[in-house]
Amino acid sequence: MRALKEKFIYFIFVIFIFIVLWKMTASLWDAFIPWNYKTDLIGLFVVIPLLAAAAFIIAGVMFKVIKNSRKIEK
Repeated sequence: MRALKEKFIYFIFVIFIFIVLWKMTASLWDAFIPWNYKTDLIGLFVVIPLLAAAAFIIAGVMFKVIKNSRKIEK
């Protein structure tokens, strides 16, 4: 049961981080990238998977740091 809770919390971290990265990327994308179908395809097939990978990596690191800080306190 504890492992299921940890996976759920990890997934929530991933979603939150992905949303933050998505909003930051969207603001930069709108400011600097011209809008056409080629840039939309680049965003769809390159940028979104990179954002998802970055969200999983960052969430994993955050989760390990939180777990290790709890072990140090005990």
